[in-house]
Amino acid sequence: MAALTGVLFLACTGLVVGGRAIGRSISPSPALLEPGDCEQPCWQGIQPGVSTREEFAQQVREVDLYSGRATDYGDSIAVMFELSTRGWLTLADVIREFGTPERVDCLAWGHSTAAQSPATSVRLYFAGGLIEVSAMRADDALRLSPDMRVRSIRYYAPGEPTYPVGKTSKWRGFGSVRVYPACHMLY
Repeated sequence: MAALTGVLFLACTGLVVGGRAIGRSISPSPALLEPGDCEQPCWQGIQPGVSTREEFAQQVREVDLYSGRATDYGDSIAVMFELSTRGWLTLADVIREFGTPERVDCLAWGHSTAAQSPATSVRLYFAGGLIEVSAMRADDALRLSPDMRVRSIRYYAPGEPTYPVGKTSKWRGFGSVRVYPACHMLY
């Protein structure tokens, strides 16, 4: 009887571990980035400069795949909110949803504490710079590619600071340091 209980316990443990691994390997639909009933910058009907920090927090809780934070100037109206995508999405997913990026920051390299290895990261800008996407890949090949994992997406209210003028490049497609400048960052 003890042997049967042990076998059943191991089988159930294997099913739980296997189910979690499969669940984490499946990317959620990029449709979770849809703006909803407002123009970009907007996420799920939440718009910086219009919606409150609490409305944003409530929507993050409902979606439950992302975590996030929002900032305001003391009046509870979110002037910036950030979705932490936990690496669920790729850069290809975001570009399919948002369209072609307008600007690209330098290709940064350094040692990633998250990946515990050398990593390449980049920021891309959409909607006139009001949406900033941060992506990375755990290798030191300085190239921008569609398989990069998205770490976060920031949405800014019109009039808030966006990409640094003169420090970003126009979108020229996916490519390496032959297309985009490199910079060194420790993160």
